[in-house]
Amino acid sequence: MQKKHSVSMILGAALVMTSVAPVMAQEAGDVFVRIAAGRSKLADKGEVQMAGAVVPGADYTTRATYHNTLGLGYFIADHIAIEGSVSTPVTTNNNPAGSIGMFPNLADDEFMMATLGASLHPFKGPVSPYIGGGVQTMQVTRTRDRLADGFKAKNAYGPYALAGVDVALNKRFGLYVEGRKAFYHTIATGFLPMGGGVSAPLRAKAELDPFTINIGLKAKFGPSTDKENEEEITTDTSRWVVRLGFSTLNLANKIDLSSAGVNGAALSTYEHHTATAQLGYFVTPNVAINATVGVPPTIDIFGANAVGEVPQLGRITYGPTSLTLQYHPTRDGRVRPYVGAGLSYMFVFAEKDGAFQNLKVDEDLGFALEAGSELMIANKTALFIEAKKAFLRPKAYGTFGGAEVEGKTKLDPWVFSGGVSFHF
Repeated sequence: MQKKHSVSMILGAALVMTSVAPVMAQEAGDVFVRIAAGRSKLADKGEVQMAGAVVPGADYTTRATYHNTLGLGYFIADHIAIEGSVSTPVTTNNNPAGSIGMFPNLADDEFMMATLGASLHPFKGPVSPYIGGGVQTMQVTRTRDRLADGFKAKNAYGPYALAGVDVALNKRFGLYVEGRKAFYHTIATGFLPMGGGVSAPLRAKAELDPFTINIGLKAKFGPSTDKENEEEITTDTSRWVVRLGFSTLNLANKIDLSSAGVNGAALSTYEHHTATAQLGYFVTPNVAINATVGVPPTIDIFGANAVGEVPQLGRITYGPTSLTLQYHPTRDGRVRPYVGAGLSYMFVFAEKDGAFQNLKVDEDLGFALEAGSELMIANKTALFIEAKKAFLRPKAYGTFGGAEVEGKTKLDPWVFSGGVSFHF
């Protein structure tokens, strides 16, 4: 009896909240922006051929990838929107399974996903489900050999279907969650070392069919907003700005080990993520000093290309930071872009040995460039998106195969961020 009473109270409270909650309208002329953290997983199905013959029982597995997504949409009619999105680069592996499961990871692929389609938003309300579909593309940005040689994967595209729900926090700002299933395949080729200097040509038709879940923030602008109650966006005269966000980092993954007699060596790391905070101060109306810090991420480092068959080289925990001088060409209107340049410093907090023993990675200082934009929700609050490029090339030391080695790395991370800004 008590349980039924509790359920009734919860349902009653939900109905009351729904009745007084704001509505995020979907009318012709409305524009919306989405910023999300996402997870994608491939279907891991396909046919594998070796030396021109199908390998019975051969299979493969890949890791789930995590990314940031930026989406834009426009309501061409009430309840009907056209929309597109693009993800930050992600990296997955190609682990043989089934009858070829004795082989380690063949290669790592880095790719981006983009969509273009339409969505139907049948209901107005504080909680608004929607469905849609269109075309999704996968653009391969680079591959890194592990066990295989000359591994390549082709770009791919195909249809997708999605379903999601918007939850309004006010007339302009809300949360959303959506699931998206795409359908396409790619052709992957390479050479598999068989021992004794012999390699077998490898070809796979991979049914990718990725499933993606996005969770994030939504901002909406357009004629459906009640103009009488809308806060007028005025010129920003704030001195301070705080940005809180979620960042994805991608490294260049290059290393020179020529001093150890190894030519063509490379690194392979997966995209990694951290919460970041920025503090900015406007020294003039259009120029600001901005400091960025992040929660230190831990990354696994693998060998690639000439050292691709080597297992994990090591692991490091580092802290990404930057100090930049930003130029804001306008502080009026809802869209406020900016660019910046300055310095980035990489703190190294911990190293852990792998195939590299006695691993030591230097801290490093380098130049940094950035570009971003704020999308004002109110006079003191905004969504922001941003891309940073840092030029960091620390040295790494250790022993490899019993010999002392020194490597000059080229990390040069891209940092893609999105979140909320507060001006005061």
